[in-house]
Amino acid sequence: MPEIKKILVIRLSSFGDIVLSFPFISSLKKYFPGAAITYLTKDKFKQLLEMNKDIGKILSYKDESMPGLRRLIKEENFDLIFDIHRNLRSVFSTAYLKPEIIRYRKGTLKKLLLVLFKLNLIKNVVPVYRRYLVALHNVHFINDFNFAPTGLIFDKEPLIKEPAVLIAPSSKHFSKTLPKEYFAEIIKCIKGHKIILTGDNSEADKSICGFLESLSKNTINLCGKTDFNSLANIIYNSKLVICNDSGVLHLAEALNKKIIAFFGSTVKEFGFFPQLSSTVVFENNNLKCRPCTHIGKDKCQKRHFKCMRDFKMNEIINKINENIS
Repeated sequence: MPEIKKILVIRLSSFGDIVLSFPFISSLKKYFPGAAITYLTKDKFKQLLEMNKDIGKILSYKDESMPGLRRLIKEENFDLIFDIHRNLRSVFSTAYLKPEIIRYRKGTLKKLLLVLFKLNLIKNVVPVYRRYLVALHNVHFINDFNFAPTGLIFDKEPLIKEPAVLIAPSSKHFSKTLPKEYFAEIIKCIKGHKIILTGDNSEADKSICGFLESLSKNTINLCGKTDFNSLANIIYNSKLVICNDSGVLHLAEALNKKIIAFFGSTVKEFGFFPQLSSTVVFENNNLKCRPCTHIGKDKCQKRHFKCMRDFKMNEIINKINENIS
């Protein structure tokens, strides 16, 4: 392979997927120490990438057409391109360009067979952060790579001065979201700590956090009020993070925090399962209908939502008390 001076990494979205790409970035920096690493993503994730010290330049976009992105990439004259998103936009924007292009293999067919027919051909569960490298078969250093919390740059001086538990009660999809009534029970059991609620600016998130805020005077509702820097600050300084399968989970693991996470419609075979041994996961492994999706759904097709409703509250509360005592 000729000398590599300029590398482009493409991951256009989303929050959690970008965080899971950070170990990959660290590995690139290690094995191509003289190369400048550029990262292409959507504009709304630019600040998240600015927290990564190993990224030299960020190419971000809002509404550019695919030909426009292609011109943007071509002008930079990269020596090597890693497409770890591999969707229509990323493929079209880089197809037939001169540098070598290595694309992430999603394993979509095996995921669909598991979802549709419950045929599990995923015998060796490979987490996504590692699959970014393992699937990039051209790279010969893939065996010398393990998950490690990633050092990020942000203000670590606590924004909330009191001992706190962070609760992120929402997720992008209904089928990955623990019902708010369960979070209500969780809030009632937490003593001696402030409860910080977070979420994005969507009406769904604000509704959930507004409901939970009304249950206790001990809550601080920051839903829609945090950027990536302040969110990292709050996670970093919290005693415990309680969340669904979401971007908050992956950022909290990158910051090596104690976490209690709830998994509904998705399973570990899809590669987004927690990697820290300290993370406590609640999931229902006794359902024939699970997984019902490899991304997420806006409702339960069976109408019982047992993947998120069959948890025992006393077990959840015991784990919370163990982690904040």
